[in-house]
Amino acid sequence: ASAGLALPVVFSFGTGLPVILFAFVIAFSMEKLGMYFKAVTKLEKIMRFVAGFVFILTGLYYINIYFKII
Repeated sequence: ASAGLALPVVFSFGTGLPVILFAFVIAFSMEKLGMYFKAVTKLEKIMRFVAGFVFILTGLYYINIYFKII
């Protein structure tokens, strides 16, 4: 009879603890994902500049070929 009162308490800890641990794992994963997203955003800005520069140089090269400037 004494185990009958302790069983719901043990059951609640047994079922609640994995949920709490999983919530902490998700929270810390989202923090790492946010840091990764910031790094990718910074890299994207640099890559856009580089791609634009390459397109401008390519355009100038083809203008040079078409008009025979050099």
